Amino acid sequence: MTNQSPQILKMSAITAGRSYTVSYFDRPGSGPTILYIHGLGCSKADFIDMTFVPELKPFRLISADNPGCGDSSYDEKHPLNIDGVVELVEKFVEQLKLTRFLLVGGSMGGLVALLYAEQNPDKIAGFVNVEGNLAPEDCMFSRNAIPHSYSHFESIVFPQIKKALSPKEGRGFTKHLEVLGQANPRAYYDYSFQTVEYSDHGNLLQRFLSLQVPKCFLYGSENRHLSYLQRLLASECTVVEIPNANHFLFYDQPNHYAAALASFAGNLFPPRETP
Repeated sequence: MTNQSPQILKMSAITAGRSYTVSYFDRPGSGPTILYIHGLGCSKADFIDMTFVPELKPFRLISADNPGCGDSSYDEKHPLNIDGVVELVEKFVEQLKLTRFLLVGGSMGGLVALLYAEQNPDKIAGFVNVEGNLAPEDCMFSRNAIPHSYSHFESIVFPQIKKALSPKEGRGFTKHLEVLGQANPRAYYDYSFQTVEYSDHGNLLQRFLSLQVPKCFLYGSENRHLSYLQRLLASECTVVEIPNANHFLFYDQPNHYAAALASFAGNLFPPRETP
């Protein structure tokens, strides 16, 4: 199989009664599909490095910008919440005619992916949660938005979030700050409310553990303090620590991250499907 570059494409999709132009990449592969859903203020850029690593060369890799992120449109007059993003993912999967794919979600994208997986278990072969929202403690960014009016958030809080990221060490935070520069602050604000609501009151950890599909949880070694790690380790969920990494572990340690994805995916699909 020869190396193939990801194709940057656009698709029109409707969710919550509104039409959005969704930008996504689709890197062809002879084997099964891996679909990545990004987090709050992030974009498909978080997964683009995976299209160049040898471990994932056999797989078809897809990731889209949520509305208001990266290069996807957003209607600031009509707030979109997490449920709306889940509906959009459903439409996206339908239009691409994806079946039995590996679903991967990072941070807020882990929440979106969990809700999608609950509603569409027959579509996916497995689910990899990359430090996705499972408890109140996971709202490290989204919780900053909800006490404020949008005007205050846009003018004061959002710049403060960016400023707080600047001195943090590690490639992950540096890259996230770059990607965050493309994010629509209105979309960031709108997504934050339901992210916090689900994390505080949605019983997400139990819902994740109850999924009737193979599951994997990836986390950075600098986040060993996560309160629910022991419960995950005691479950049937595969748990993988990425060394020398923080929350944006796909930027901190892309090779370790790719190897973990490839290992989990390799166990899901028969060898004939992953030449």
